[in-house]
Amino acid sequence: MKRPFLSYIVLFHLILANGCNAPTTPYGEQDNPPPNIIFILADDLGWMDSELYGSKYYETPNLVRLANEGMYFTNAYSASPLCSPTRASIMSGQYPSRIKITSAITPKDVSEPGALRPNQDEYCGDVQNKNHMPLEVRTLAEVMKAEGYNTAHIGKWHLSPSYPGWIEGDSTYNAEHQGFDYVIGGDHLPGPPDYYSPYKNRIANLTPGSEGEYLNERLSKEAIRWIESVKNSDSPFYLNFWQYAVHGPWIAKKELLPKYQSKVDPRSLQDCPENATMIESLDNSIGILLDWLELPENETLKNNTIIVFASDNGGIVHEVPVSGVRRPVTSNRPLRGGKANIYEGGIRVPWIIRWPAKIQKGTVNHVPISTLDVFPTFRELARVQPSENLILDGRSIVPLLDGRELEEAPIFWDFPHRFGALCAPSTAVRKGDYKLIRFYWAGEEKGSHHYELFNLKKDTAEAINLALHLPEKVQELDQLITKHLKDTDALIPELNTEFTGNPQAPRSNPEKAKIRPVSYHLSKDRFVPETEEGTYRFQLYDQNNKPCPSAALALTGGEWISLKNNPDGSMEISWDRKLKKEDAIVLFGWNGGVTSDEMNDWTMDPAELIIQ
Repeated sequence: MKRPFLSYIVLFHLILANGCNAPTTPYGEQDNPPPNIIFILADDLGWMDSELYGSKYYETPNLVRLANEGMYFTNAYSASPLCSPTRASIMSGQYPSRIKITSAITPKDVSEPGALRPNQDEYCGDVQNKNHMPLEVRTLAEVMKAEGYNTAHIGKWHLSPSYPGWIEGDSTYNAEHQGFDYVIGGDHLPGPPDYYSPYKNRIANLTPGSEGEYLNERLSKEAIRWIESVKNSDSPFYLNFWQYAVHGPWIAKKELLPKYQSKVDPRSLQDCPENATMIESLDNSIGILLDWLELPENETLKNNTIIVFASDNGGIVHEVPVSGVRRPVTSNRPLRGGKANIYEGGIRVPWIIRWPAKIQKGTVNHVPISTLDVFPTFRELARVQPSENLILDGRSIVPLLDGRELEEAPIFWDFPHRFGALCAPSTAVRKGDYKLIRFYWAGEEKGSHHYELFNLKKDTAEAINLALHLPEKVQELDQLITKHLKDTDALIPELNTEFTGNPQAPRSNPEKAKIRPVSYHLSKDRFVPETEEGTYRFQLYDQNNKPCPSAALALTGGEWISLKNNPDGSMEISWDRKLKKEDAIVLFGWNGGVTSDEMNDWTMDPAELIIQ
């Protein structure tokens, strides 16, 4: 029988008041005990939103510190480009489509979602979203708790129903009913009411702090207080430390604002000082936790505590209200897209794991992983025996932590929703270097899908659609998508058989996408080098014969030519005819844009250059 949640709150404060009576053999001094786990989840932090992944604007020394002491991943993904589905995937270990949470939970969502009939002017219908994390799904916290772990959730949950206006919600599905002993926050809120104390007195179980107190650092101190209360027990602990940052509202940490107001990104891409202060404050909160673990009395605790850091989706590139002005708050470039978008900018996220007892310091890993893998990984680390009744769509990445290899496996994303310039209803799969997006019912032939295929190793920016050039690869990956949809009983949009318009009509606002070309071409489509070795510069031109930034990849002939992007957007092609085995086919695509309207419309077919 579960102990009532309130009794844990009382017990927690009694422990703080009376001190901890350590057992004869405190946890951490046992022979080979299971590890403690701290899972730090940021909100809306993009792949490029830290120094670690290449930002020259944001300052995140503690994320760099964490990575230097552990392993960080370059091909890590959230299960969705939105928060609630990713969080559901973490807690359940299942694809969002299986749980029917494929969008962020809002007051309009329902308990039993379905596919809606399309309106007359829509080429396909919409899909409803479930408004809660089902209690019948056995959560990661419940599994860890059953194994003897102390469990806590501190911060954002957003897996419970919300009433109109976000003021209140149904607490039935809050974190305290999903396997957590101790909870701060853990309710329906997508973001905090305020980042400054008293937080409008709406963050559950969080008392107001002193004047000027900022939420990120306060939650870190609350995490430390809870760990202090359980670290000397005879059981390990599992802590969800899920920060609200850097989700809106965008409220700057005041003392950091002047620094970023005077700072300039050399790439001229990231320029929102309010967001920068929130990211640095998030980084500070991690530093507070790391500093505490560095105390001499916590040495044993530190060595047997795994810290995992990730984000729930990509950074925001669509317009949001910041200091009274609507604007994007970051850029995920060189990745395309952002939050609420199925291109890489919406789903590729930062991911770091530190485990002093096992992981070699400063390790970089390039294997694709997903938030689907959190549940099976933590289960293995906690030494929980597999259960036949537990559906897990991910896999344990423990072999990677040990320096072993992990067999290649496909990763899927289901986003069957219409978000204008952000995204069209779609499902995507990545296997190896290739990623295929199936845009539902948007094909040229009535009742067919539209496909975009990218080689992420050669084309990180997803600028060159290979679908027409590699039809066998499209068919192979599309079959995986079909099987995935059947296996998860996914909801997919309904085709409008009466629609007579163009399903590929531009989604973007022309007034906001003026730099996006209508068409593009090369100055020549065939090139015969006059020397054995050399270099030539090529440029894409738009419909007005103005140069535009390009990306390129060699479809064939990669053994004797090489490609280099130039700062001016042109492409430098070098060759060595002594190595030639066949003619080279080079494909060019437009690689411009920063905002959602500029980047996220349908990908144009590539321009083709044959080098003989």
